[in-house]
Parts: sequence; C-alpha cells; structure tokens
Amino acid sequence: MTWKIDGPQGNESAKVRWELVPYMSGRVLDLGCGPFKTFPHFIGVDNGHHDSAFGWQNKADVVVETCEKLDLFGSQSVDMVFSSHLLEHIAEENVPATLREWCRVIKHGGHLILYVPDEDEYPKVGEKGANPDHKWNVNYDKVVKYMEGVPRNWDLIDFQKRNQGDEYSLFFVFKLT
Repeated sequence: MTWKIDGPQGNESAKVRWELVPYMSGRVLDLGCGPFKTFPHFIGVDNGHHDSAFGWQNKADVVVETCEKLDLFGSQSVDMVFSSHLLEHIAEENVPATLREWCRVIKHGGHLILYVPDEDEYPKVGEKGANPDHKWNVNYDKVVKYMEGVPRNWDLIDFQKRNQGDEYSLFFVFKLT
C-alpha cells in the first residue's frame, strides 16, 4: 500500500504491536507515542506537538521537548526502546546522534525496535502528498548506515518490509550487546 495524505491517519504502532511481544520484558520506552501508547505498561515519551494539530490527547508518561535527548533516563536503564513513525520527523543530520542516544539507555541484551515509513511506499519529502513534517526519506541502507555509528555492538535480528494491507513501512529489531 502507498500512503496517501487523504487516507486514514492514526495508530501506526498498532500495526506491529504483536511483533514486539518477544522483546518486551522489563522497562520499555515508547518514543513518540502521542495518543496511542502501544501497551499500557510501556513508558510513553512524547513532546505533544500533535495535540494541537490534530486535537489529540497526549498519552505520554514523560513529556520532553524532543525525543532526540533522553536525559531523564540513565545509561542502560531500559530493556527496550520502541519508536514508531518518529525517526523520519528528526532532521537527517541529527539521526546518528539520536540513535546513539536511544541505544545509550538500552541495557546489554536489550532491543531497539524501529518502525519507519519506507521511501519505496511513501511519497518522498517535498513531493505532492508527502507528510510535510517528515525531514528525510527512510530506507534500509540509511538506517543500517546510521546504526553503524552507534558505539555499541548490535545485531539486526529481524527486518521486515511491511507493505501489505494498510502498511507502508520498514520494521527493524536490533539487539544490543
């Protein structure tokens, strides 16, 4: 499916929530959760900027200026970080530092899970019908390249191109060691 600006918008994380179950023991951060925390026990982290734009009510447990910095969380203090359709809203030049920050808070053996729009299935930045809030076009090669800048060892243990039904996204599971 290709995303369309006039299509239904909403809870992207619900499309992959059951894929998260094998990885979600312990403390989990749900970055950019907005009004749709993926599971009630996740720690929702959001800046609330969609509240006024869409009339949504933020469900975040922790309100931050930006999810690029997680200063409220200690190093290796969470078991999993999940980000659904957030990374593309961060300026591309800030993505490597953002991924380093997200990985900083993950314990050894924990997981970083990214669910992002696939540039093959989504209008490119600046094209008609594209989300005007997106800062860069996401693809597999770019995500892996930016993860190579993380100063910790990691393995990509699952990758899915999810373009069936109402999906237009890439799903990554990185295990940090």
